[in-house]
Amino acid sequence: MKKLILFFSLIVIVSFSACGPAAESRDSMMARSKQVQDSIANSIKTAIAEVEGLPAPVVAPKDTTKAKTQ
Repeated sequence: MKKLILFFSLIVIVSFSACGPAAESRDSMMARSKQVQDSIANSIKTAIAEVEGLPAPVVAPKDTTKAKTQ
């Protein structure tokens, strides 16, 4: 039983270490994720700047003095 547990744990350890991305892939993935994060941040900043530049919306006051028609 101990040998079986040791065998399965060895298989799990080997599969996790063998299936990881290479160092070059990690570097390119990190560079790409940085580009995507910067692009999203710039889009958000642009949208906020557009909204801040708009004049405040004018809301017409509600007329509550009208008599109810029956």
